[in-house]
Amino acid sequence: MDHFYTETKVPATKEQVWLFLSDAKALTGMTTFPKVQTIGDTRTYAGNTIQLNVGVPPIFVKWDSIIPMVGSDAFVDVGVKVPFPFSAWCHTHRVEERHDGVYMIDDLIYKSYFPKWLVDLFVLKPMFQQRKQAILHHFSS
Repeated sequence: MDHFYTETKVPATKEQVWLFLSDAKALTGMTTFPKVQTIGDTRTYAGNTIQLNVGVPPIFVKWDSIIPMVGSDAFVDVGVKVPFPFSAWCHTHRVEERHDGVYMIDDLIYKSYFPKWLVDLFVLKPMFQQRKQAILHHFSS
């Protein structure tokens, strides 16, 4: 399994960031690569299955994740049906309040058919960098 970690300092309160993360619909507005569409119940609660279609129009594939754990400042989504190039996905979303501000943390354990350096460079870094910009824009407007 491989590991990817990123954090974003967010100009908002911990409560505002947590509320933002509490519904997967936020993904549809902040993720342009890959494009994300939500299906069904998108709320983040333990036991829920989040159903997504991800891709580059007009080609979309299913991505289903179960939410096994939700805490006061973190939740985990585990991919049960993940798109290529992934074969496993476990993503911890966390919100931390530190002395210098509030941080949104993405801590990801994954398995891929491609080498880590390739997935990080061409899939995960661009995806999370784009999300970071969208999150900063969301909370600064």
